[in-house]
Amino acid sequence: MTGVMKNCIESKLTLRERKKEQTRRALARAAAELLLLAGDEGMTVAAIAARAGVSTRTFHNYFPRREDALIAFLETTVAEFAQKVRQAPEGETPLATLHHLISERVGSHESGSPDTLLNLMTIGDHLSYTTSPEEREQVRHLLDELLDALHRRGGGRLTRHATALLLGSALTAGAIAVESAQGGKDARRLSPWVLAEDSPSTTELLDAQFTLLAEGFGA
Repeated sequence: MTGVMKNCIESKLTLRERKKEQTRRALARAAAELLLLAGDEGMTVAAIAARAGVSTRTFHNYFPRREDALIAFLETTVAEFAQKVRQAPEGETPLATLHHLISERVGSHESGSPDTLLNLMTIGDHLSYTTSPEEREQVRHLLDELLDALHRRGGGRLTRHATALLLGSALTAGAIAVESAQGGKDARRLSPWVLAEDSPSTTELLDAQFTLLAEGFGA
């Protein structure tokens, strides 16, 4: 086989692999969007396939069930988060990196994008109710790559337990900021007294939350 022919075959394989990955991602995102727009009943395999522009047979070539598509969406999103952590400026603290990362993802349930913080949490909640114990364990470990990236960014100054606490605190700070800014209409996880009628903007609330995390609560 000549070198030219070999390169042509490898290019075709790479193109085929890229197209397969694009289809997989399109199906995963379509499932996430439909869950948020139409709920569990509207998130049928047929609807997911139609939204992604493929047949139901193609859907099953990639995923056994709709929940697998949702898990794939979360996997891809978390992988993107981890990559951003690894690419953050040298010397930036894990907390500062999380602040930037979460700032990019704040948004309401009505935004239409499955990438917002609250919508990602909604997808996670749905999976916790609709999957088997083994699958829930898989979902629980979705954050492992992100935790590892944060732990490495800390340069050994944070233990693995401290890294997990940092990530959990940052995600909670983001959720509080978004829900408070919306006047409590999405307050499903927080006590009513946390939510003020006349709250500052989401960005202001988020900055204040991360200042508390950085400086401590003085309690």
